[in-house]
Amino acid sequence: MASLKAQDLFSLEGRRALITGGSRGIAAAIAEAFALNGAIVGLNYSAAADEAAGRPDAARRLQHRLGQLGGEVVLIEQDLSGAGAARDLAAAMDETVGPPDILVLSASVQVHREFLAMTDEATMRQIRLNLLTPIELLQAVLPGMRSRGYGRVLTLGSVQEEAPSPDMPLYAATKAAQANLVRNLAVGMAPHGITINNLSPGLIETDRNAFRRTDPSHWLQSVRTANPMGRAGQPADLAGAALYLCSDAASFVTGATLFVTGGAHIPHTPAADPPVVTTGASAPMGT
Repeated sequence: MASLKAQDLFSLEGRRALITGGSRGIAAAIAEAFALNGAIVGLNYSAAADEAAGRPDAARRLQHRLGQLGGEVVLIEQDLSGAGAARDLAAAMDETVGPPDILVLSASVQVHREFLAMTDEATMRQIRLNLLTPIELLQAVLPGMRSRGYGRVLTLGSVQEEAPSPDMPLYAATKAAQANLVRNLAVGMAPHGITINNLSPGLIETDRNAFRRTDPSHWLQSVRTANPMGRAGQPADLAGAALYLCSDAASFVTGATLFVTGGAHIPHTPAADPPVVTTGASAPMGT
């Protein structure tokens, strides 16, 4: 009988994990959880994206911090917004770390714009990075997983698969399409020892939504009504769920979407004056 000790169930010892868009936010918290639980992490990042976010040294800072804690992280700089970039990333991972046992698809782009005002360029940018790039990377990585008889794939979705936002309709559409792809691929890959699941966050406090916090009163109101818990999540709130879905603890789970939303994916009427909870069980990651 397999061990039911947590350190065995959730261990990623000896596994190689490729995480896209891994230098900041939710993906950085996932990278930390994986590295500190034994995985060798190939951390993909875009230098241009980090620069635009005002954190040009995010990837190296994360690598240094996790190295001091005993984790092994290899940085792989690759902008994934162009055709063929995902295949280049897969090749770089194979060369520097080895073929991945675990693939986390996190890199994405959001354009906050009313649907009728969405330009062709903004439309295609979201479709390319949020859907076509993951497809290319899956096509590059899945054959190796299948030949080895083992694999864990995790896509980062969104609460908007269930509760769309009026200012991000195309982003929501790409995430819903990705979740559907997960369900379809899970069926075909299950006989080969590969699980494919989707992890969908709600409102998480990251630098991606920092612009919403320039007006503290508006942010507070948004947080109060965002979900039944009345708080924003932190990147660390996703780390445990990701570790579960990519470990042996979830070896019989595939084609599933796990919502980490504070209940926002459940149809409900926000309370007129919900309680405000500023922190959860996990400490903020500072992203």
